[in-house]
Amino acid sequence: MRYECTIPLMQAQDPGITSGFGALGKLLPSASESLDELRDFFENAMLDVFPELLPENDPRIGLLDCEFFRFSAERHYLDFIRKVFVENGGVCYWHTKEFYGTDLQNYLYKIKLMDRIDEMIYSRQFEIRKGNTLFKITDVQILEFVIRGFLRELLDGALYFPRRPLMVAYSYDLSLPVLCESAEDLTHYRGMAREAGLYFR
Repeated sequence: MRYECTIPLMQAQDPGITSGFGALGKLLPSASESLDELRDFFENAMLDVFPELLPENDPRIGLLDCEFFRFSAERHYLDFIRKVFVENGGVCYWHTKEFYGTDLQNYLYKIKLMDRIDEMIYSRQFEIRKGNTLFKITDVQILEFVIRGFLRELLDGALYFPRRPLMVAYSYDLSLPVLCESAEDLTHYRGMAREAGLYFR
């Protein structure tokens, strides 16, 4: 019996499809550049490993420079995002502008910092990159790859889950901005974050 090993691919999308999304999803192509403005129109929070913004003299700030702490915290974010993915029917969209295959130096730097499975996924995606900026994700391994990229500051952009609208955007220091269309959805996702050992602050 012959088995085939297939590395999953994202599905490139026409950015025009976002016009058919809800109010939050329509803004996905510009989300990462206009997060501050979007917070004025949507329910928002920061998905974080800490329950509150750390003051400047807080000794826990030093943990953010510790790779062991940062990498061990990833499991909480992955647990949360997997649950969100399932609740949204196993579909989300990723808009990115920093996923280039032509910059060899940038590529080699990112590969050096990735897990082996992420390296394999990352390399495979160049077959469909070709200037595309919007991707449909239907495979949980691809989704986890993007979240690890966000947390390790290797990839950027924003993820949008359409069934129960939620946007998760790239940021720094284990704090990922989240936006919802309603207070009810924000409360719902806050509960899911707590179950995963994270906070909406």
